[in-house]
Amino acid sequence: MSSQMYDAFNDPGQSLYLQQKGSALRGVLAGLIPLGLLLVFVALTVVLTALARQLLASSGFFAQQQTALIVLIAGLIVALVVFIIALVRALRKITSLQRNGAFGQARAALFALGCTALVVLLPVVLAIVLPQNPAP
Repeated sequence: MSSQMYDAFNDPGQSLYLQQKGSALRGVLAGLIPLGLLLVFVALTVVLTALARQLLASSGFFAQQQTALIVLIAGLIVALVVFIIALVRALRKITSLQRNGAFGQARAALFALGCTALVVLLPVVLAIVLPQNPAP
């Protein structure tokens, strides 16, 4: 195999394009980490709430209600704390990427964080926009 064929297969421009494409994907994944953690902890909270209700099924309605409320509040507080910590870490990583000159990766991570904000705020916006009681 001659050196000309080797150079044709290992074109630096093509290698740089593939590297930038992969780095943008890594940036998107880094920006979606807070959303993923939030979804995991909210799902875990719902599962623990259902489990607590089943364990206290024979105790009566008020014990079930109180336990479900305690588990939901504690789980959602933990999910909120984990989400905030993940957001801070993601923003620090983005700052580090920008300082190192990986602007494409940082831009992709910021885009993913923007999508995360939309997903988190969408239920609130829907609750505000949709009517709360049925039309007459």
